[in-house]
Amino acid sequence: MTVSTGALGSIPRTLSVSAEHAPEGSLLRFSRWGLYVTIAALPLYTVRWHYGPLPTTLLETLIVVTVALYVVGAWRQGVRRPRSTAYDIAVLVLLAAGAVAVIVATDHRGALGLYRAYFLEPIALFYVAVDMLRRSEHLQRMVVAFAIGSSAFAVLNLVAFYQALIANAVFVGNAPNALYGDANYVAMYMDPPFAMAAALVLLGQSARWKALGAVWLLLTGAALIASFSKGAYMAVAVLVLVVVITVPRWRWVVTVAVAAAAVIATQVPLLMARFATVASSIDGRQQLFGATLQMLREHPIFGLGLGGYTYQFRGRMPEVYPHDIWLTFWVELGIAGVVAFGVILFGLLWRGWRAWPTTRGFDRVVLWGALGALVLWTVHGLVDSPYWKNDMSVEFWLLAALVVVASHRLARA
Repeated sequence: MTVSTGALGSIPRTLSVSAEHAPEGSLLRFSRWGLYVTIAALPLYTVRWHYGPLPTTLLETLIVVTVALYVVGAWRQGVRRPRSTAYDIAVLVLLAAGAVAVIVATDHRGALGLYRAYFLEPIALFYVAVDMLRRSEHLQRMVVAFAIGSSAFAVLNLVAFYQALIANAVFVGNAPNALYGDANYVAMYMDPPFAMAAALVLLGQSARWKALGAVWLLLTGAALIASFSKGAYMAVAVLVLVVVITVPRWRWVVTVAVAAAAVIATQVPLLMARFATVASSIDGRQQLFGATLQMLREHPIFGLGLGGYTYQFRGRMPEVYPHDIWLTFWVELGIAGVVAFGVILFGLLWRGWRAWPTTRGFDRVVLWGALGALVLWTVHGLVDSPYWKNDMSVEFWLLAALVVVASHRLARA
């Protein structure tokens, strides 16, 4: 956009300088590097300790340090409020619903810990990322950090699977995994990096980025397969349709690859044994959803509070969430919480996909990857509870920040 000289020519030049190029202090730069380290270290919420009576994790410590550096650095530069987004009202409603859920919960101390780990800290990091990911190279470093952390975790899970395989100890109903103790959590964490890796392969503008994406896709894809998560398989099938629709030049390559993968899968006994449990899984979900809806009939407005859901599935398996993202939000945060989350998730998908066709450069890659990740979680969330874990809640809000940043840069351009 150009402005003619004349009546407007006396506007101070400093007012026309883009925020991307505004000078920033060392604390803000350290905060940005804190973002990179945090996304690389998401699985390390499993490293836990206490500060006196206060429990914490390595991931939480990284988030607190990153946010503190940003707040002090921004304050020194005269910034007194976070950068506004289209989701601020919905975020406030979500936080308010979470605060009420702490009060409603039976265990207030445990509920406060969940509120802090799943909402306060990830949302604070969201606003830091929205402001600090200002240039294309910032997005590139963010993606590389995500690739390093998720690839390392994928390798750990593949090693665990190989060790179980050679010991003849692979059980498809409880796949071997590293750190998390539950292969379903591994699969849900791996959904977003898998989508981002696919974006690099499909849309990367150089051989180097495509090579990084191919290696990343291979590792995360192998970890997804080894998780034996039928929800992840279903979500990836939908992502394939998204590729066919949005990146048509890859249509035939992807179609042939999927057909070949389907043929190969029929020759792998472990995969066929897992697919044989589909009917049992559907029946189990029906029981679980029915029991959860019965609970919600008794507590329709506020739900059961954070951490308040417990159900003995088939009389012996304790379930902490109802294996559906919408039922989980409803039962944990009440009706206001599930509506606020829906506004945020579908708002991101709607605005993001509308903006994506006209994005350029690395923004185009990042936006497709973030939207693909949200599609994976939306589909996977029909049969499981993505978001409801320390790593996944941070993942969601960082994906949201990537969508906001890429869309905002397009609007400004």
